[in-house]
Amino acid sequence: MATRTVRWCCVMAGLLPALTIGAPSRQAMPPKVEKQGRVDVKEREYAEKAVVRLRNSWTNYVKSLKRLQAARPPRAVSSQAFLAPDVEKRLEASLPLPQRQSLARASTAQYVEPEVLRSKNKALHVTLDMAYANNHIGKDRVHLRAFNGKLVGPTLHLKPGDTLYLTLNNTMAGERWQPNMMNTINSFNTTNLHYHGLHVSPNGNSDNVLIQVGPKETQYYKVEIPKDHTPGTYWYHPHRHGSTAGDVASGMSGALIIEGGLDDIPQIKAMKDRVMVLNQIPYIFPPIPSTIARKPVGVVEAQYADLIFGPNSWKQLGRYTTINGVQLPVLHMRPGEIERWRFVDSGQRETIHLRLIHKPTPSQIAQLPMNMYEIADDGLALGKMVKSSMIELWPGYRSDVLVQAPPRSGEYLLINDQAAAGESIDGSAQPLTYVARVIVAGAPNTMRLPRDQQMAHLRLPSIKNSEITGHQEAHYGIFSKPGGGVVFTIDGKSFEMETARELKLGDVDEWTLRSINGEDIGLVTHPFHIHVNPFEVTSIMAPVTLPDGTTVLKEQLQHGRVWRDTVKIPGGGYVKMRTRYTDFIGTFVQHCHILDHEDQGMMQLIDIIDPKAAVSTTAALAIPKVNSLAPDFTLPDAAGKPTSLAACAGKPVVLFFFKGHGCLHCSQQVALYAEHYAEFQRKGIQVIGVTSDDPAVLKTALASSPCPFPILADPKGTAFAKFGCVDVVGLQHGTFALDAKHNVVWRTVSDSPYLIVTDLLKTLQTDTVATNRSSVQTPSTLARIQ
Repeated sequence: MATRTVRWCCVMAGLLPALTIGAPSRQAMPPKVEKQGRVDVKEREYAEKAVVRLRNSWTNYVKSLKRLQAARPPRAVSSQAFLAPDVEKRLEASLPLPQRQSLARASTAQYVEPEVLRSKNKALHVTLDMAYANNHIGKDRVHLRAFNGKLVGPTLHLKPGDTLYLTLNNTMAGERWQPNMMNTINSFNTTNLHYHGLHVSPNGNSDNVLIQVGPKETQYYKVEIPKDHTPGTYWYHPHRHGSTAGDVASGMSGALIIEGGLDDIPQIKAMKDRVMVLNQIPYIFPPIPSTIARKPVGVVEAQYADLIFGPNSWKQLGRYTTINGVQLPVLHMRPGEIERWRFVDSGQRETIHLRLIHKPTPSQIAQLPMNMYEIADDGLALGKMVKSSMIELWPGYRSDVLVQAPPRSGEYLLINDQAAAGESIDGSAQPLTYVARVIVAGAPNTMRLPRDQQMAHLRLPSIKNSEITGHQEAHYGIFSKPGGGVVFTIDGKSFEMETARELKLGDVDEWTLRSINGEDIGLVTHPFHIHVNPFEVTSIMAPVTLPDGTTVLKEQLQHGRVWRDTVKIPGGGYVKMRTRYTDFIGTFVQHCHILDHEDQGMMQLIDIIDPKAAVSTTAALAIPKVNSLAPDFTLPDAAGKPTSLAACAGKPVVLFFFKGHGCLHCSQQVALYAEHYAEFQRKGIQVIGVTSDDPAVLKTALASSPCPFPILADPKGTAFAKFGCVDVVGLQHGTFALDAKHNVVWRTVSDSPYLIVTDLLKTLQTDTVATNRSSVQTPSTLARIQ
């Protein structure tokens, strides 16, 4: 691990110990907050209490996990045998609704496709408005954050070589920054976007998950699709650390299709192409005062985090896995017809084992099976068809499947099959639930499947042993904390900005991924995801218990190596994969795609550097010493007007250097100075910010978030260098307190921005700076850095 050197932007630094959260609590839920302005103080208080309850419930859960893992899957009503109505009614009476087959058989919900937006003339212009929307999931009314008012985002179609111009408007109510935010679930009204699986730049306003888009802010994305990009099924979703789970759990996601490849095979081109975004929306019904005569409305809010994101909470809630926001949709096919189903697992709390089974009937005539043929994983062509009776999906997975209807009429059910504890996300047995109804009827439509030879050339070339230049290991784990709760880690650490895994452009690494959890926790499987570059999985080894009680590791890859961007790491096992770092340098992340695990710390920064790139010609000078005269500079403001430090002669100055408005923590630093600027003014202190943004970017940022003090643009880093805020890899944050003669009174230069801005008011007392005392007054809460 290398010392953190952010080149583009950063996210929150871990200033305080991480808190963790867990399973549902039986305590009464707080009342729903209806306020539409700034988030209410009480609401924040409820959210903080929910975090504490979650932390405590994790302690109880981990103590019972080994027992849960030893349990058998719950018995369900037979999915194949026909039962008399009275018998079925009696057996189903105690089951949650998603486990009741009678409801699936009787569903009349219409299957709907998401809105489709296609590129024209090499460009696709999209606007996504994030706002509360009222919808229905089955008969339940829900009030959730949504993209453009829908329970699923539009499907974006692009071609290799296209450019996506996406405007993300965050219309949500404002939120105040909360303490103890790092590695906790928080602030669902602050968001961003990730283009999952795309091989595109992670920098600037492309696939940059270190951007944050606050309430009432707009972010403009420009994502350039390489001309040689692999066609396939990808998707997009929010990825702001702390609110990722909450936003995706509300249905804020959508498919992104790069056209070509498999699409051009004649047999596949002739098929109906269905996009199926699977989601598990864990909405809560807050209690309604008896004086209000209205039906309850389901919500996903931070103050209910302990009821939504804890272990085993999905089963307790009893919600359906939806397809494109629809509960138990009905799909119609003709006998002999073949369709392409693009499954996108946008869920986060369950393993999904999809099977197509026949609807039980009293007839003795055996129904013919519906065959499924997988042709791509995570959008990447397999190069062949794999006939499968079950499609396994973990959060973040995609699977392109050809579904062949039998030659005669019949009715079928799409189920999420039961699973043993070792095959599920939370380490406990998973019951069978129902997902959709499929009716095969009408005039036959005999169609042909493609041949393997037509697809073989579409598979990415395998990585040979001779290509490997290095090896990487990553250990994903949950560990108990002294005093209660757990921590979510990679390589024994929760997410932080101080260090990053440094990799080199052009290298080819073989990775070993392991799930190593605390001894008191047991086996937990984590879906691994890394941004920018896909990888080739060469082995998945999982523990299997033999009849004699011994446990051995067994290979899970049944059809050879496979290219992916997300892969499960079996609890107690490991994954071997290989990957090339091509085309893009920059900072991005690897993380667990159980999104509340990621929000609670199971994420790690990755830095791709170019070892052949010349060192910047802007050589860093020494950091100005305390009591030395600060160097002058002249830089443009957002309007292009030149401004110098010397223009503030006779005034004490707080000068801070930050890495751009796209950086969550830097934006927070600017907001803190703005909040306290009146206090600085009363003391006669001028605040000046210097950003690595260019004037155009700075102008756009200030248009949406005006600032009361001057911010100057330094895209070339000349002023950064004069104040020692540059090293050989990139820019550093710096804060300097200057007296009225602009001598340095106090300073700090580091990887993270300095946020205790009110202590600078004590450091730069007017009576002190006016006489230019030689003694150094250091902020009380930070050790002196000289």
